[in-house]
Amino acid sequence: MKKLVYLLSTGALALMLTGCGGDAAVEELDKNDTEKAEARTASDSGKEEKPEEKAKEDDIWTYYNDATWSDDYNGLKMEIQKAVVTDKAPTMEDESAETSAVGVKFKMENTTDGKFTFYPDQAVLVTSTGEQIDMPDMWVSDSIGGEIDKGVIKEGNIIWYLERGHAEDIEWIKMEFSGHQGAEDDFEAEMKEYEIELKLK
Repeated sequence: MKKLVYLLSTGALALMLTGCGGDAAVEELDKNDTEKAEARTASDSGKEEKPEEKAKEDDIWTYYNDATWSDDYNGLKMEIQKAVVTDKAPTMEDESAETSAVGVKFKMENTTDGKFTFYPDQAVLVTSTGEQIDMPDMWVSDSIGGEIDKGVIKEGNIIWYLERGHAEDIEWIKMEFSGHQGAEDDFEAEMKEYEIELKLK
C-alpha cells in the first residue's frame, strides 16, 4: 500500500513539473520586465546582485518599447505598454523546443463606479508577415479579460504562438478585440470594436 501511494504521488509530481515547461518563455518575459516593482528588505542590501548583462544574454525576447497604444473608453483606461517577439520560445509540450511567438503587455483600469466587459486576452492577431492567429495561447497568456468592476486594474502578458515562424521579420502587428460598457450579462449594451495596429520596425 505504501508503495502504491509513493508511486502515485511521484507520478503526480512528475506530471505537474512537465506541465510547467511552457511557462518558461513567460517567466523570462516577466523576469526581464523593467517596469515591474520589486520589494526589497534591509536584509537584501548585503547580497550581491547578478549582473544584468548575463540576464540580457539569456533573454529570448526582442522588445519594442515604442510599440504602445492607449485609449480611454468612457472611463476604462486601456493601454499596450510594449510588444515583444521571439523565434526561441519554448512550448508547453517541449521546453527545449524553439518556436516563434509575439506578445504584448496590456493594462486596463476602470476609473468609474460602473462595470465594463472586455476580452483583450482573446484578441485576433494579424502580422505583417501574413499570419492571422485567431486566439492567444491561453496556457501562457495572463487572464485579464472579462468583467472589470469599479476601481479594478488588470494587467498582464498576452502571447500568440506563430504557425509559420519568423517573428523577428515582423514589421507591424494588428490586434482585434471587442467589449462593452456594463456587466458581462448585459446583452443589450452597444459593442465597442478595437482594431489596433502597432509598428515594430
